[in-house]
Amino acid sequence: MPIYEYRCPRCEARFEELVGSHVGVEESSVRCPQCGEGGAERLSTTSYAPIPRQQTANQKRLSEQKRGTDRGGARERFGKQRAAEKARSKRARGG
Repeated sequence: MPIYEYRCPRCEARFEELVGSHVGVEESSVRCPQCGEGGAERLSTTSYAPIPRQQTANQKRLSEQKRGTDRGGARERFGKQRAAEKARSKRARGG
């Protein structure tokens, strides 16, 4: 949701306003909360909070291949570990 910072041309007050069709407030109807003056000037925002994003398994694999990262036989170790777990489970069930 876009929250913009505005400055009033009359009293120089700075304020933030949530604007957009999804909240029912158009930018042209923004008024200063202190003096009620219309025509507030929208200020440019230089800072933002980035959204952390994780790579998908495929993106991670491709970037590892690109960098030449060696997984050190992780796939083989996982296969052996999974086979051992299945064997233990089968013995526990009496199979």
